Amino acid sequence: MELLLEQNESLCKVAGSLVNLLEDHTEIDKLHREISLLEEEADRIYVSIGRHLSQTFITPMDREDLLHINKAQEDAIDLMRDTANRLHIFEFKRIRFPLFQLARSLVEMAALTNSMLRGLSRKKDSHDTKAFRVLRDECEMLLGMGVAELNDLQNPTVQDLLGVHKWSQIYDRMELAVARVVELAETIEEAVLKYV
Repeated sequence: MELLLEQNESLCKVAGSLVNLLEDHTEIDKLHREISLLEEEADRIYVSIGRHLSQTFITPMDREDLLHINKAQEDAIDLMRDTANRLHIFEFKRIRFPLFQLARSLVEMAALTNSMLRGLSRKKDSHDTKAFRVLRDECEMLLGMGVAELNDLQNPTVQDLLGVHKWSQIYDRMELAVARVVELAETIEEAVLKYV
């Protein structure tokens, strides 16, 4: 369970660094590198969790639940890193408001999964279902708003259409990252129902 908590700390740090990258574009190289290093460390933890589970006969929870939590966290971290990679490559002049808010909501969602995982490790229910659902719904609304904004072009130029394509990739990765964090929360919630 300690390694899952350590991995979740990496998830929270990557989400926070992504917000920092969006807020301070002057430090994009430094923050992109920071996210890449955090993701590499998270990869090592992911492999270590898998190795420990394969070598352990008795686990505190079903092996499948532990593997599912491990995989959901790894996927979310990878997708946030992918978002940072694209932001770094595309060198946008300005960051769109829905993306700022999505990243901030993702930080809050990651923090809630951290609280849930800590509760599970102590065999306590620490899940704030209402707060998590509000954030999930907010993310869906922000994604819709962001995509609608992209499609609201009058007489678009080739450059405009290229920009829409780039932004679509960013929103796509963020949507997938949000989905993985939601999946993570649901997996932890199911484990809480089984073991607490």
